[in-house]
Amino acid sequence: MMMWVAPSVAADGVELYGVADAFVKFGDWRGDRTVGVDDSWFSGDRIGLRGKESLDGGLVATFVLEQGYALDTGKSEVMSREDSLKNEGSEVLTRQAWVGLEGAFGRVALGRQYAPGYFTYAYDALLSAVPSPQSWLSLLGCLSITPNSPARWNNAVTWEGSFRSVVFAAIHSAGNRETARAGGTGAGDDDKDGVALRYDGGAFKAGAIAHVVRFDGEHLVGGRVADETQKEWFFGASYDFGALRLAGSWQRGVEIQGVSGFDVSVWQFGALVPFGPNNLHFAYGRSRFEGVGGGEGGRFSPSSWTVAWTRTLSKRTTAYAGYTAIDHDGLDWGQMQWLGQTDASRNGHAAQETVGDTGFFFVGMRHIF
Repeated sequence: MMMWVAPSVAADGVELYGVADAFVKFGDWRGDRTVGVDDSWFSGDRIGLRGKESLDGGLVATFVLEQGYALDTGKSEVMSREDSLKNEGSEVLTRQAWVGLEGAFGRVALGRQYAPGYFTYAYDALLSAVPSPQSWLSLLGCLSITPNSPARWNNAVTWEGSFRSVVFAAIHSAGNRETARAGGTGAGDDDKDGVALRYDGGAFKAGAIAHVVRFDGEHLVGGRVADETQKEWFFGASYDFGALRLAGSWQRGVEIQGVSGFDVSVWQFGALVPFGPNNLHFAYGRSRFEGVGGGEGGRFSPSSWTVAWTRTLSKRTTAYAGYTAIDHDGLDWGQMQWLGQTDASRNGHAAQETVGDTGFFFVGMRHIF
C-alpha cells in the first residue's frame, strides 16, 4: 500500500522511515486451523533510510536502503531462495538497496530494485495489500507481476520518466550471475527485463506492464532443469466516482518458472467505498493454471475474495479488519510444493492430499513512521 508521511528522523537530507503492521487472525489456512498473531497485512513491515542531495545543473543524487522484518517474531525478511543461494554473504537489505540520479530526463538508478510489476495498487480495491486476490493469486501462480518479493530484482538498472499524465518505466536486471563460466552457464542466462506505461488522469487510471524472466541451466523445478523464458503481460484500470472507486486487472504469464507448458492467467475486480475516515474494500479474483506439475494436465482455477474495513486513526495510523477466502480448486499438497508454496514437510500432509480451503478473519493495525 503506497502511503507515506513525514519521517520521524531526518538529518542532512537523510530520512529514517518505516512501517509497523501486525494483526490477529483466526480461521482456516489451507484447511488447517489457524489462530495467532501475524504481520505485514496491509503493508510490508520495513525500516529504511532514504535521501536526496541537490547537485549542480539541476541534478539530484538519491538513494534508498531498506530492510524488511517480521513484527510478530522480530526476524528479518529474507530474499527468495534462488537469490539467497546464488549470492554469498548475509542478507541485510532485502527489500531495496539502490543509488540513483534524477534530472529533467527522469531518474536512473542502480541496485536491488522494484520491477514495474510491483506497482499494481492503482488497479486494486485492496491497494495491493496481502489479502488482495491479485496478490494471492499472482503469488500462488509464481508470477513476477505481483506486489510481492518476486518483483524485487538484483543487479538492476532502472529508468523512469514522465510527461504530463503519462509515466514510462523500464528495468534490466543482470540477475544473480554476471560473468560467464568456461564450458558452463553464461552471463545473461538469468537476466530479467520489464517495462510499464502508466496513465494517471486523476479519476481515471490505467496501466500496462510486461516482464521477461530468463532461467539458467541450474534452475530446477520438481527435480528437472527448467530454463524456458517466462513472459508476462498485465493490464489494469480504475475509476474514482467520488462515492465509489472501481478497479480491476487481467494478466497472463507463459512458461512460468521456466517450465514448458506451465501458463497462468489471473483476473480480478473490486470496489472501494469511502465514508469519512473509513473505507470499505471488496475484491474478487479468479485464475487459470495450466500445466501444474509440468505435464499436459494439471488444470486448476483457484479463486479468492476479500472484504475489509479500514479506518484512519491519524495521518500515520490505520486500523483494519475483514475476512479473506481462497478456493484452491482441488490442488493437492504435492502440487502446492511444486509451486513453491510449501516446503518438503507439506505441513504434515501427504502429497496426494487435496489442499483445503482458506477462510479467516483478521483484525489489526498499521503504523507508518
